[in-house]
Amino acid sequence: MKVAVCLVVKNEQTEIIYWAAWYKALGFDTLIIYDDFSDDATEEVILSMQGGIDIRYMRNAVNRDIHNVRQVRAYNDAVIRYGHEFDWIAFFDADEYLDLYGKNIKSYLSEQGDASLVAFNWCCVGTNGYVSRPEGVPFLNYTRMGSNELFWNRHTKVIFRPDRLSRSVYQVHNVDVHGTSVDSEGLPVEWESPSGGFTRNIPTWKGARLIHYQSRSLEHYINRDRHLEDVRRDVNDPLHTVVNNPEYNAIESTISADYIRDFYKWMDHIVSQQTHTIARVLRSTSSCFINQLESILAPPNVPVFQPAYKAEAHEIAHNWISFHTTPGKILSEHFDGRSSFVAFHIENHFGHRLTSVDGKLSTDSENGIPLIGIYCEGSEYVHVFTSSGEALRVNGDSRVTKVLTYKVWNNEDGSISISHPRTHRYLGFAPDGTYNIRKIRALAWESFNLKLVDIAECPQFVRDAGVYLGRITSLEDLKRSCETAEQVDGLVINALTALDDVSKSAVSFLSRGILGEHIL
Repeated sequence: MKVAVCLVVKNEQTEIIYWAAWYKALGFDTLIIYDDFSDDATEEVILSMQGGIDIRYMRNAVNRDIHNVRQVRAYNDAVIRYGHEFDWIAFFDADEYLDLYGKNIKSYLSEQGDASLVAFNWCCVGTNGYVSRPEGVPFLNYTRMGSNELFWNRHTKVIFRPDRLSRSVYQVHNVDVHGTSVDSEGLPVEWESPSGGFTRNIPTWKGARLIHYQSRSLEHYINRDRHLEDVRRDVNDPLHTVVNNPEYNAIESTISADYIRDFYKWMDHIVSQQTHTIARVLRSTSSCFINQLESILAPPNVPVFQPAYKAEAHEIAHNWISFHTTPGKILSEHFDGRSSFVAFHIENHFGHRLTSVDGKLSTDSENGIPLIGIYCEGSEYVHVFTSSGEALRVNGDSRVTKVLTYKVWNNEDGSISISHPRTHRYLGFAPDGTYNIRKIRALAWESFNLKLVDIAECPQFVRDAGVYLGRITSLEDLKRSCETAEQVDGLVINALTALDDVSKSAVSFLSRGILGEHIL
């Protein structure tokens, strides 16, 4: 059995990665994607995934016909081009995530017998109270939905056998087929009208549901308004209803742990493929052009005001003053010329050692394994590893790299603080071990102490990483390492993250915008 999902997408450069990994985690063989003339980096991101995933990609010609007409034309083209190759093709959007409650799509379809079409009812998810878009994976951020009794949850999308189409696709919510059309629990579907796309009965969501992140945050809602068709400005349109009706945020929902595990496996796969893309771009770009690009992207050379200022007592008492001003320059007394890096364990302000439990950041010393950090002499960054070599997941940090790199700050009391290299927000812990990486200033709870570890006692992959990362101090160094294929699979992204902002901007330009929040 071969199964494909077809998508018509517009301006989803950030979210398309998560959508692709989700459907691969469900067991879909192929993603058929038509880009509806996006004006962001959506196309470049899709192309950067192609080497590791079977993606059949085309760009729609620019026209101003209504969006669902363009979408139907793409669907019909997909059936003509690929219908002979696949047993089933699904038509889903970038904000629609099919949930089979942990089951693989092929196992699920095998249970549907001789059905020609399966209709999945929407499970509409509201804004979950977000004004700004939270970074990261939709199904981990938006966990509250509306009940199955709500009106717009009777809408459907379908998966069907292309060899049983009885006519061309004419709408986006249903297709006409020879044979039986069933709902998610395998019962004959009852449509509200002959054209289908809207079920007569309240969905049960047994067997499956199509989670619809239509509104997401208010920021997403406003951004959609820029491209919204006039016909969709009706207050009764589902987009507006879901945003404005709190009932679509009423019920807490969960996702199968098996799906989450497999999702991250595919995210790792995608990041690896994109890393190879970045390495290939650096290899193929001349050093002369890179130097010129860095010169163009460098900020203007203007005087920098650095106040000589002693904080007032009330400013400190009200937490107005961050603990530091200068990044890097830590552990200088421990470099003796024998190694370009040092290794350490990390303790938070309360003396709790940072550990990994099932790949997640924790302070559970009983069940967790201590994290290992390394710092390369003269750098402004630290690199954090799990001792097993598995990826570390930090709540609020959307990066999916096996090693996480953070900017490091030297505090006056000898402690350090660490911040996200892109958002510039600090990691902070509460006394009970909970944490977040949203702090604007580094205060006491955002400070950490380092306990040095003998490098010889570190796993070999950590020692190898320290040697490699210690050698990459410029974009030219990174380019040279890519030319020799050195550490391409693992640490190119970490080496890039530890370079200056101009270098990162240059690579973002050269790689055409694929350095998304999941990487940098």
